[in-house]
Amino acid sequence: MYKPLATAALFAVALARSTRTSGAPAVYCPDAVEDVCYSIAVPERSASSGSGNIYIQLRAPTTYQWIGLGQGSGMTGANMFLLYADGTGNVTVSPRAGTGRVPPLENPNTEIEVLAGSGIVEDGSGGEMMVANFRCGNCDSWAGGQMSLTGTATSWIVAWREGPALNTLDRDAAIQQHDSVGQFTLDLTQATVGEDSNPYVGGRGGGPQNSDSSGDGSEGVGAPANGDGAVTPVGVNRSLVRILTAHWVIMFIVWLILFPLGSVLMPLFGNWIFHATWQSVTFVLMWVGFALGRFAFNRFGETGSTHTNFGTVIVCLMVLQPIGGYMHHRYFLQHKRRGAISHVHIWYGRALMLMGVVNGGLGIRWAADGEIRGSPLMIAYSVVAAGMAVIYLGGKGFGVARRRRRGAAAAEKDTNSSVDGNGEAARADGPRRPFP
Repeated sequence: MYKPLATAALFAVALARSTRTSGAPAVYCPDAVEDVCYSIAVPERSASSGSGNIYIQLRAPTTYQWIGLGQGSGMTGANMFLLYADGTGNVTVSPRAGTGRVPPLENPNTEIEVLAGSGIVEDGSGGEMMVANFRCGNCDSWAGGQMSLTGTATSWIVAWREGPALNTLDRDAAIQQHDSVGQFTLDLTQATVGEDSNPYVGGRGGGPQNSDSSGDGSEGVGAPANGDGAVTPVGVNRSLVRILTAHWVIMFIVWLILFPLGSVLMPLFGNWIFHATWQSVTFVLMWVGFALGRFAFNRFGETGSTHTNFGTVIVCLMVLQPIGGYMHHRYFLQHKRRGAISHVHIWYGRALMLMGVVNGGLGIRWAADGEIRGSPLMIAYSVVAAGMAVIYLGGKGFGVARRRRRGAAAAEKDTNSSVDGNGEAARADGPRRPFP
């Protein structure tokens, strides 16, 4: 009576294994571009052991200068692969390490092997495609992270740039910044294939089919189909966008408006309490904007960008400014004039304000992926910055002129009263400045 049950159980196990190992590579083709596709396959042996080979295919028209695929949710710490033409009718596959929002450099520790079917191939419509089929032997772990080969929601990034071919065999060739980027998550359990061999030749599916074992890419290219449910494009995180927008608005107001106006208040009104209160509130707002930006950039995985690093340095240096202001005020109360600490406080603040405005431009550059020429946002930012510079310089000039007029008036008054009616010199300590 147990034999039928055992037979049924064995059949169920065999059926499950057959279902698992008869899969095809998962394919992701971004909607934003045409005929650019990325494919990943994990052999059953690698999935079972948790390490070993995975197989990747990159394909794009030759009108693209390069395309890239990376393991990770952002450039920082990503394990990346670039594809570009080598100039001899073939392609170069370059493994690179993502270190932030800068061009990635070759990672010699990544174990890859370019396989058959790679090269410059005809696409069947008169055009040509760059195709790279390659094996990665250690993509389960790298210096910047790791990835489970049975993960159901693994993170991947993609990027591309159109333009003239690089035509180089150099795996560390300099590249220009991408035109755009994308993200997707991949269920690797649905990208499992049975054999630990190149799944992109011999009609095995998952992308361009090329049975030419020589790897010269002389066969045609088929159109891949996206895997059912394996790939999930990652859309824009609206919450993070709102946080970044709040960060940008606050920092725009802080560095382009509030800090400069607060500085101008002293020469215009001569009220140190108003000046100190204004700048203190602005100081707190600066830290609120910084915290929002830091949170959002950490979620984006962009903590190593020039904008974030420079911004962190600026806000840390700004901590010294209130201390300098207090020391300047105490000195003025005691000596009734500015001293060295006064000039340090003034010029240190001016330098930090200029640095803050520059870093705001770097932030816009980051948001625009470096394409800032003619950007309406950058133009508007520059116009506001120039306008505030005029207001700031005008206010400072007015303050200097007013101090000189008051000083001259006090000196004249002192001269007129320097001798009293008895012909004796009256006591005079010289002109007094009405404010620091």
